[in-house]
Amino acid sequence: MSRALLCIALAGCGSAAAPVEPTAPSPSTTAPSPPTDAAVDAPPDVGPDFASAEPWVFRYHTAQRSETWTLRHVDGAAQLVVETAGGERRYVGSATERADGTLVLDVSTGTAKMALECKREQLAVSAKCNDHKAKAREVLNCYHADFATPMPFAPAPGIEYVVDATCNGYRLIAP
Repeated sequence: MSRALLCIALAGCGSAAAPVEPTAPSPSTTAPSPPTDAAVDAPPDVGPDFASAEPWVFRYHTAQRSETWTLRHVDGAAQLVVETAGGERRYVGSATERADGTLVLDVSTGTAKMALECKREQLAVSAKCNDHKAKAREVLNCYHADFATPMPFAPAPGIEYVVDATCNGYRLIAP
């Protein structure tokens, strides 16, 4: 045995060692066993299917700013998507209906929070701007603490508040 060690030692001193190729592990023939509690590794709950909920839309459009707000709520949950020229911001959270019919939204992007109180009300609006002869439609007038007037959401395509050369007020969004 000492001769073998001497040969290995001399071989190591006299020449560079050949690189050792790693061997690939042999494939396992059996699947790993599931954890004792399979719920631990279950995929996270993705929440309600907002795509199946009716979209309520409000658009604010001026020369300085254009935003489209789309609200969906289902099964006590709410999603509010705000689209601007700079991109999209998605808020998700709860939708609670009070005894008086007010829908209370408490939503967040994770870093930004928003609370809205939405009341089912009637608003006379048509495709014509500030049409005083327009038929009254059901809207969700959503009140935010920082805004003096509510944002009227209506089923898609929705309602817009416009300030431009053709309109200074509310009208239906053209499909």
